[in-house]
Amino acid sequence: MTTTAAAPQLPVDVRRFAFRQGPGKGHLGEQNLVDDGAPTTSALPPRWARSDSGRPLPLGTHELLAGLPYPAPGRAAATPDPLGHLLVTAFGLQRREPSHRYADHRSVASGRAKFPVHAFLAQGPSVRYLDVYRHALVDLAPPGGAPAPAAAEGASVLLAARYSDLPAAYGRMRYAVTEVELGVNLRSLCVAADLFGVPARLDLDGRSTAAAEAVVRSAGPGTWSAPLAVRLDLPDGPAASTALPGPSLDGPDRRDPLLETADESVRDAVAVSAQRHGLPQTLSVPAHGLPAAGPEAAAGSPATGPDWARVLWDRSAGRAPDQLYGFAMRPAAVGEDTLADLLAWATQPPPDRLLARVAARVRLSVAVQRVGGLAPGVHRFEAGGLTLHRRQPRIMAELQPGFAQQPSPNTDSGMRHAALVWVHSVDVDALLDEFGPAALGLLQLHLGWSVHGLCLGAAAHRLVARPARSFVEYHLQPLLGLGRKETPVFMTVCGTSRFTEPMLDLRT
Repeated sequence: MTTTAAAPQLPVDVRRFAFRQGPGKGHLGEQNLVDDGAPTTSALPPRWARSDSGRPLPLGTHELLAGLPYPAPGRAAATPDPLGHLLVTAFGLQRREPSHRYADHRSVASGRAKFPVHAFLAQGPSVRYLDVYRHALVDLAPPGGAPAPAAAEGASVLLAARYSDLPAAYGRMRYAVTEVELGVNLRSLCVAADLFGVPARLDLDGRSTAAAEAVVRSAGPGTWSAPLAVRLDLPDGPAASTALPGPSLDGPDRRDPLLETADESVRDAVAVSAQRHGLPQTLSVPAHGLPAAGPEAAAGSPATGPDWARVLWDRSAGRAPDQLYGFAMRPAAVGEDTLADLLAWATQPPPDRLLARVAARVRLSVAVQRVGGLAPGVHRFEAGGLTLHRRQPRIMAELQPGFAQQPSPNTDSGMRHAALVWVHSVDVDALLDEFGPAALGLLQLHLGWSVHGLCLGAAAHRLVARPARSFVEYHLQPLLGLGRKETPVFMTVCGTSRFTEPMLDLRT
């Protein structure tokens, strides 16, 4: 038996909405220059998640991960607080790069390091907000002491994206950016659960979405995406709250105007994201983030390969010196074992039957140069493996003009030197015909799920992986040999970084 929550009425044409973020964004003026100085709410906790009580997160997570070889033939050493270490692994701070335009880096990639996806932990009557800078799960303290509603029995991690964390110039693109990052954070959480041996399940149905949304709304003002709820099978109940070090972060009368305003583009994004409220309730399946199959280790045997602390430390979307925009790469050969490992990460099905059906409609193409004995050009993932679709010796140089960031006095772009460019594509109209308006959000979740896998696999092989949503679809289509109705919907550029520097360690 399945039950379905009523989906809110959709006040926006979802096909036009998708077009305005994809092929139409350039023609309709939707792709704007983003001012990094524009005010946002990035890194600002929700208003009622700034209290002086909660649960400090444990120390020593990177030491546990340092004892776990990639790609985890076992699990991390036993610890009295697997939940705390799991959350630090999935979402915690990793490093600060002194000359990087965007300072702090976490376990997950995020556009302009804004990190619009926030995590809440609901355990029975206890609801807490994950604050990575305070290194704590902070108690929600709504006015009047009213308790926040619990999402479900047991422990659930709730993920929701806040649109005001991105600069307003993103416009409707805030939808695609935040929904993809929800998929990225979902994959990161599931990988961390695998590493610490904690069973996880994704509850994607409308009823679970509505319950999770009530929790997120109780955190205070803000305009949020529809949340995701991930159940964790943990033996213990919530730990008691204690006083957190330092003063409370906020006075009772402080107002944050950006949290309380939403323009038309945000209202459209909320309406499309809310279509997940209409998804049916089905039997959930185990949520595994690690690939089901892949090489024994990224380099040599488990004894000589990287460990998970190193993989998360090395995860990078690329760097450029002297506060430049973009990323710098240098020509370097890549082995076919690396390609096979990244392919295993990219094609691991997402942890929901409906989501996996949507993912099966998405084509994965990869442009290669200097990769083992493979012919340079475009290869496609078909029938469980890669097949050569077209030989193109100058494929990377031909792709680069379609990338959003072009070389200039203030921008570097190393795409022409990349070894691998992964492109997800799909017939969006056919997808909406088959699965309805919720399919657009499911597509973005799958993209984030797949892309974070590529980011982790690349890091294990000391490569950078640059997720990109901003490119010229009409430029990519003919180069990749795609049909007129098949739209490129995401790109990930992988290669060897040209620029390195000492970094500040923020791990705990």
